[in-house]
Amino acid sequence: MVNRLSNNDPEKDKDPDAIRKSLNDIVQKLGQDSEASRSWGDSIHGNREEWEKLKKQIHDRQKALKALVVEKKAGTIGPDEFDSAFRKIQDELTELEFEVYNMRLGTKIQA
Repeated sequence: MVNRLSNNDPEKDKDPDAIRKSLNDIVQKLGQDSEASRSWGDSIHGNREEWEKLKKQIHDRQKALKALVVEKKAGTIGPDEFDSAFRKIQDELTELEFEVYNMRLGTKIQA
């Protein structure tokens, strides 16, 4: 499924019914009911290699973030350097999060 909100037909992009249906589809897939959980499990199973890669990347970025905080507390980096590196890692984590959402939703939603 491709995200209907990002197609190249400007008229469809403006159609309130099409937008509502697309958003409802996304909300349904993000839901916590058994159908959404089954869909998520199917998505992970069907993309096992990509899922494992994403998990590792997220874990690595989280470790880098923790190390950065330790460096700041130890005084080995200054506030400006910390802020810059922190923002960069947070942006990378946000991109990875969107990849996870897209995998779960079967879409190509972008930040």
